[in-house]
Amino acid sequence: MEQILSNSSFDLFTETNTFKPVAHLGICKLSEQKIILLEHTWVDPQKRHQGWAEKLLTAFIQVSEFQEFKILPLCPYAKFFFSQHPEFKHHLINQ
Repeated sequence: MEQILSNSSFDLFTETNTFKPVAHLGICKLSEQKIILLEHTWVDPQKRHQGWAEKLLTAFIQVSEFQEFKILPLCPYAKFFFSQHPEFKHHLINQ
């Protein structure tokens, strides 16, 4: 699984298809405050209900932790993810 972080997105790719992401997270970096807003998630329709959204958020959290960013989830799925995974709540801006 390959991942690419830019200023406006975080994408996951499979090893067999590096042209079209299998999962996408729309983000907005507030770099002067070290905050990342999670705006939306998307998973390829053929890959839905296979755990890709969870893999996407988990991989993103690892990257944001390394860069010492705090997270503000605006996306409904991201809010749900953090409610189901209390072990990651310390990454949230309001925690």
